[in-house]
Amino acid sequence: MSDRLEPPLVEQKLFIERTGVLMEAAGFPRMSGRVLAALLIAPERGSTPAEIAALLQASRASISVALNQLLLIGMIEHAPNPGERADRFRMKPGSWATLTEAGTRKLESFRQIAQDGLAVLPDGADPGPLREMEAFYRVWLALFPRMMDEWRRLSAQSQAEGGEP
Repeated sequence: MSDRLEPPLVEQKLFIERTGVLMEAAGFPRMSGRVLAALLIAPERGSTPAEIAALLQASRASISVALNQLLLIGMIEHAPNPGERADRFRMKPGSWATLTEAGTRKLESFRQIAQDGLAVLPDGADPGPLREMEAFYRVWLALFPRMMDEWRRLSAQSQAEGGEP
């Protein structure tokens, strides 16, 4: 099997680059976002690091680092590859919910910072911004578990019916 994929269409290249920029804005290396995009549009069997490197015109070392990071955060997984020596990778089912849950847990820190700020607010300072911050994250953190429960319910129902969530 070849380590080369068909040259990407202009639209695919734009998708890959936009995903890289978006992930970079979210705090990830741009290459991790580009690799994520390559796996989002990969064949069902997944892609090898060599195939991803060829598609992205990037070094195998940079692909390896990005794949390891995406594995670590739970976005991708090894794909079964009977009879093949090269590793294959694909998107991990449920990874978006997992990533969002992890990010939401970090938002508790913002709520706590707002509470801490209110506790040390000097006389005459405007508490409005800190109150708004604390209220926003308190509501977000209260509503998010319900949204995730609904997502899981819809996802399970859809999979039971043989479809996508």
